[in-house]
Amino acid sequence: MMSRLSVLLRSFRARLVIGYALVVVVMVALWAWSLYGPLTQAGIEQQRTDLVTVARVAALSVTDSSAPRAADAIARAARTSLRVTIVATDGVVLADSAENPSTMENHATRPEIAAALRGQVGTDTRTSATLGTEQMYVALPATVAGQPVALRVSEPLALVQGLADRGRQTGMLLLALALGVAIIAAYRLSASAAAPVLRLRNAAEAMAAGDLGTAIPAAEGEVGDLAQALTVLRDRIRATIGDMENSETMLRAALDGLQDAVLLVEGDRIAFTNRALATMFRAPGTARMGARLEDAGLPASLTAIILAHLNTDAARSEETGPDPEGRYHRVTIVPLNPGELGKRTLVVIADTSAPGRFDAMRRDFVANASHELKTPVAAIKLLAEAAESASEDGDAAQARAFTLQLRNEAERLRHLVADLLDLSRLEHGHRTGAVTDMRAAIGIALAGHHAAARDAGLSLECDTCGVEGEDVYAAADATDVAVALDNLLANAITYTDAGGVTVRLDADEQTVTIRVTDTGPGIAPEHLPRLFERFYRVDAARSRATGGTGLGLALVRNAVEVSGGTVDVASEVGKGTTFTLRLPRAK
Repeated sequence: MMSRLSVLLRSFRARLVIGYALVVVVMVALWAWSLYGPLTQAGIEQQRTDLVTVARVAALSVTDSSAPRAADAIARAARTSLRVTIVATDGVVLADSAENPSTMENHATRPEIAAALRGQVGTDTRTSATLGTEQMYVALPATVAGQPVALRVSEPLALVQGLADRGRQTGMLLLALALGVAIIAAYRLSASAAAPVLRLRNAAEAMAAGDLGTAIPAAEGEVGDLAQALTVLRDRIRATIGDMENSETMLRAALDGLQDAVLLVEGDRIAFTNRALATMFRAPGTARMGARLEDAGLPASLTAIILAHLNTDAARSEETGPDPEGRYHRVTIVPLNPGELGKRTLVVIADTSAPGRFDAMRRDFVANASHELKTPVAAIKLLAEAAESASEDGDAAQARAFTLQLRNEAERLRHLVADLLDLSRLEHGHRTGAVTDMRAAIGIALAGHHAAARDAGLSLECDTCGVEGEDVYAAADATDVAVALDNLLANAITYTDAGGVTVRLDADEQTVTIRVTDTGPGIAPEHLPRLFERFYRVDAARSRATGGTGLGLALVRNAVEVSGGTVDVASEVGKGTTFTLRLPRAK
């Protein structure tokens, strides 16, 4: 109840009514004071003036009269509310309209009589000793029968008070009537003055609640200016919010387009994340606005780094990794409002796994290439020294044997250098516009390996039933296709002890598919993910024994990918292996 009353008293209309009421109360107080103060005093002063006038008239009427005539005049005055007294210069009462003069005491000490005997107009107000009532006295000098006297006129103050009371009653009635009219007028005026302001308030509250389409009511005068200003404010807010929404949409689209994960953190709570966070870390749905940073789905190591630098005043950047999944990350933490309450921090997480893996692969490649080059070079050096020694000893047969081995090692070195050059060439980007007849490319590759297959006792076949009657062209360079087919056929023949190797050609509207299948021992599953890495060997001893460089399948992968194709492998131990090349088909 008190709360509702407090709200009511704070309302604009209530304040208007209270303002009007205060003005009315002040006017009523002034009116009442005038009725009970100045009005009574004014009545008394008026009565005193009237008594002076009456006294002067009485003095004139008795000036030339004899004593009997003066007494007769006094007797006539006795029939009114006025009391007339004639006092001699010695203070003896000569005549009185209310009392017997002989019984009255000497009046020489009366203030008004003393003043009159001195030739002045004397006045006084006191309780009469003879009548016992409060009287107003006025005395002035006069002559009766040629003798100077003091003529005094008095009247009871009760008459004056009665007049004042009647005046106050009339005034209070008028005051009550005026107060009622004022209250009604104040209520109506406050309602009229408050109505447009209240309508504007309701419109402002609707705007504050988010309804920027609300109509602003029209008004006149200063309130009309306020309505116009509110209309302008509404339109500007609407335009500003529209611009902010557009900017936010563009910013979110830009941030969602980034590959780096972006988080905006307020305190330890998430205020914003972009789409890359969920993609990079498979973040759960809890990583949303208002969620704790620990619930963002980040690895614990990254969360610890971010929490450790949330309260810093300078930007920080840290590198992490590799984690158990082999991933590397760079975490950049930027305070947006250092030194203020409610700190905001921008966190950017970049996945640097690819550069990290590339560096690791580069180091491995340099180490493996150095090792692979060092082996034939060392062998050539030793064989040359051995051949020289056998020649000096005159052992021609031994010298020829060493020379033959020297040639084999030189050939192996040539193959390794050629493979390295092919690998470097293939890694230098995509070449467009080349077209290769796949039937012809497969035929050339098979012709080059028939002798090796025959020597190994293997069959070498081509299956083109799937593209019977069709021309099959791939959008690939003929040299790249030859490199891929030569290495696949060489590997298949090398690692197949019995059976044969089959090359099958298929195609659809978009893709040319080549499958190279052998009946070899197969490849264990743990080797398949790394099979296309450079210098990776399933059986290192056998590869070196057969002169392999360890780059063949890496060349196959690069030769296919440089044309926009793919390569994969399927193998089962004891049943053989199938390599599948897919190249874009030329239109």
